Amino acid sequence: MADPNFFRDRTVRWEDGRVVLIDQRKLPNRFAEVRFSTAKDVAEGIKQMVVRGAPAIGAAAAMALALTAYHSKSLKRQSMIDELEVSARLLEATRPTGRNLFWGINRVLAKARGTRGPARKIRDVIVAEAISIAEEDVLFNKKMGIFGAELIEDGETILTHCK
Repeated sequence: MADPNFFRDRTVRWEDGRVVLIDQRKLPNRFAEVRFSTAKDVAEGIKQMVVRGAPAIGAAAAMALALTAYHSKSLKRQSMIDELEVSARLLEATRPTGRNLFWGINRVLAKARGTRGPARKIRDVIVAEAISIAEEDVLFNKKMGIFGAELIEDGETILTHCK
């Protein structure tokens, strides 16, 4: 069993059937987390910029779809996929130009559509896929930091800008 504190430093994480986001609006002055139980709530969090940064937004959208699947009462595969598609449209409207948002949504939907079996199986696959997306984001960011550190000399200042 993994250390329960392993995921505490994650910007986006799954915890007991909820999505937990570090509230980016509070940083750097204060650390706060927001917990969401529905895809609609995560969509509002994305709109309100609780989560920032393209990859984290994609991971949050994937997690929102995992919430839809996790809390669904659907017993049939197609009903589950229909619910996921409704949530996907809601999420897509939050940041229509967000490439990673659409990437996360499409990756989860493709996984759902490609999974055979009852809705319960789709739910499990979707939750695992969303967690995987969030973990990949952490891994990629750490790798960028390692590679970037080799290029930065002591005392240099780096300014990042999102266009």
